[in-house]
Amino acid sequence: MGFTLHSASFILKVSLLLGSLFSLCLGLEFMGLPNQWARYLRWDASTRSDLSLQLKTNVSAGLLLYFDDGGVCDFLCLSLVDGRIQLRFSVDCAEATVVTDKQVNDSNLHFLMVSRNHLRTVLVLDGEAKPGEVRPQRQYMNIVSDLFVGGVPLDIRPAALTLDSVLSEPPFKGFILDLKYGNSEPQLLGHQGVRLDMEGLCTENPCENGGTCFLLDGEPQCDCSATGYVGKLCSEDCNNSWGRVPKLFDPFVWPRKKEQGKYIGYVRPG
Repeated sequence: MGFTLHSASFILKVSLLLGSLFSLCLGLEFMGLPNQWARYLRWDASTRSDLSLQLKTNVSAGLLLYFDDGGVCDFLCLSLVDGRIQLRFSVDCAEATVVTDKQVNDSNLHFLMVSRNHLRTVLVLDGEAKPGEVRPQRQYMNIVSDLFVGGVPLDIRPAALTLDSVLSEPPFKGFILDLKYGNSEPQLLGHQGVRLDMEGLCTENPCENGGTCFLLDGEPQCDCSATGYVGKLCSEDCNNSWGRVPKLFDPFVWPRKKEQGKYIGYVRPG
């Protein structure tokens, strides 16, 4: 029987992971520099495990993730190819490749998950799943290396890499947020050429009239509460509004009252 999303546990797993994204999350900013990389403690994906992250980029090529068995047979490589996510993996020298239909180089935030289950590996992009499967004699993946994100150190000997072509992959440029193994945050062991926070998204402050830029779900937002202005970018003058302008974190938001095609103030619901 072909792969379907009939499995209730799989649907629940994806739903929970998607739901977890509605919180403030920090991450890594990759500048696309030569010999950039972030190194995380080994992901034990030998039999069953999930890895999830959020991704934001405007480039069409770059290395996202890589680990292997130290130059023998097994590896997993996640990369950007022509703006799409490509997953290549090998178990006992039996290799498979999965490519998403959807492009992600649109500067929007995307949810990505790699779900390992013995010989089957599923790539999930924004809730859409694409499976890959191999049929070797061995039923598990050997994993020796730590997880490399955004690039691989160029001083690693090619003979020590199962897929030595990763050394020539273009470095990733963009943001990787909320990286998790299952529900846990992995330990960052080291990095080079990588910003470890999301301040870059607010460097060019999009907020007008003295609004304060902050990050929510990996996206820049504007706090207009101290400006006398409202709107997404604090660009709408509220001097003509009556009543109280709602604060950013009010327990409820008042809808704006509209008369003759113009907004004139805020009204309390009910």
